[in-house]
Amino acid sequence: MADLSTKYLGLTLKNPLIAGSSPLTSTLDNLKKCEDAGLSAVVLKSIFEEQIENDSELAVDGAQEYLTHADAYGFMKNASMEREIDGYLTLLEDAKKALDIPVIASINCRQNGSWIEYANRFVACGADAIEINHYIVAADVEIEGGAIEKNYLSLVKAARKQIKVPLSLKMGSSFSSLANLMRRLDELSIDGVVLFNRFYSPDIDTKTMSLIPAQMLSAKDEYALSLRWTALMSEEVRYDICASTGIYSGDTVVKQLLAGAKAVQLCSVLLKQGLSSVSKIEADLSSWMDSHEYSHISDFNGKLAQERVADPSKWERSQYMKSILGAQKG
Repeated sequence: MADLSTKYLGLTLKNPLIAGSSPLTSTLDNLKKCEDAGLSAVVLKSIFEEQIENDSELAVDGAQEYLTHADAYGFMKNASMEREIDGYLTLLEDAKKALDIPVIASINCRQNGSWIEYANRFVACGADAIEINHYIVAADVEIEGGAIEKNYLSLVKAARKQIKVPLSLKMGSSFSSLANLMRRLDELSIDGVVLFNRFYSPDIDTKTMSLIPAQMLSAKDEYALSLRWTALMSEEVRYDICASTGIYSGDTVVKQLLAGAKAVQLCSVLLKQGLSSVSKIEADLSSWMDSHEYSHISDFNGKLAQERVADPSKWERSQYMKSILGAQKG
């Protein structure tokens, strides 16, 4: 029987299937269910630095009539923020006690914020790794693309300097030169990147002519972008790549591993199909390995990365007509 174990961020995982940050990883009960379902690690639901600060401001605003002392404002704001952080720390500590699989803390952070302090407190409570999320909507016409990328690099540099456990960045794909950015991240000694984050997007309700959240869950055909960039970069960087978005089957997991991913994060499939989907994905991966006589994931991991295929340019092609004609013939 195939050995599905792999290494990601220096952590030994029993298989490459990780529960990505979602409502399913926000309570201890659900985290236990994730482990029981066969997932090899969990990423706790992200704590949002901006949300913590906004909530603390709202708490202060709602108690203005009681803030008669000059120090009361700062005290109440800090107390509100501490409650949010303490809740996350409690979840992390309880998860570390209850689970045998790695627990990764996740922070959605802003530049020059207090998130590094949060991260160090998570490490002190036993987090096996830290996953940071950072997203800038480049809507200011005065800001050039290079400045956005510099912002990301500055954030990762600060994180790497302070955080001593394995560190990963869950990132988007909208950069002027994604390959260059990923190489520069390698120079900062990051341990891994997750390709790609699925960010909040607005939509329009045409009946009420109001803004509403767009669909946040991915579809099963949305893995192609992360697959391409995993294949393009897995042999170019020293850190681990974890694939995310649109991963619904064992077949897609195989593709990501062939492209060079060390692990994958499951999210939408768990929310849509339930945790029972994990055993099916795991079984299909194991069956594929057996049928191809692979005993270990390392036997084929990265076999189809750009540097290892006969025609590397295939991973770079973006010829629309050739794709359409191929689909019509099929």
